[in-house]
Amino acid sequence: MQRLSPGQRWVIGLGVFALVLLVVGLVAVGVGSANLHATCREDGFDTPCPGDASGIVWGGVLAVIGLLHLGLTGLAGALVWTSTPAIAPRGPRPGRPEFQVFTTGDLRDPSTQDAVFGRLFRTTEDVLPGWLVEDGVVRPGGPDDAVAGALLHLDAEWELAILDRRAGSGVRRVRIEVTSGATAWVFTPVV
Repeated sequence: MQRLSPGQRWVIGLGVFALVLLVVGLVAVGVGSANLHATCREDGFDTPCPGDASGIVWGGVLAVIGLLHLGLTGLAGALVWTSTPAIAPRGPRPGRPEFQVFTTGDLRDPSTQDAVFGRLFRTTEDVLPGWLVEDGVVRPGGPDDAVAGALLHLDAEWELAILDRRAGSGVRRVRIEVTSGATAWVFTPVV
């Protein structure tokens, strides 16, 4: 299932607001109409009472504004909906740099990627030679050490900045080369 872009969410919000205006306006017209035909009981007899017509006027105004708002939202929504793609998993875009991060942890899990970034990334299994994992942390090791993990293929530098903040101050980003020959970043403790 694709997620909605911010523009599409705005269109839905404006549409709901327009519907609320329309419904409140129609209810106010109904209440105002009922007030016009009100009866009063005097001396045991029902007699017509002078009603208040302001509910009809203000209800009509709200209903008209709701209809206009709904029409404009529909028109603008058609443009926004077709011009802003839904947020969904996608691969690298041609002509744009790709930022690769080697991970052994929870970033391999699609639900974690969705929680951190709001979307999914392409991942490829790989091995990091000369490194090891101690207490869940990737550290430089000996020549016989190797860590199995995955390359997370990011599309933008701001996504890399999210990982920098997530890693915290006791961790630094280091450029490495994995077994496949690809160059990537790995997060390791500051020594």
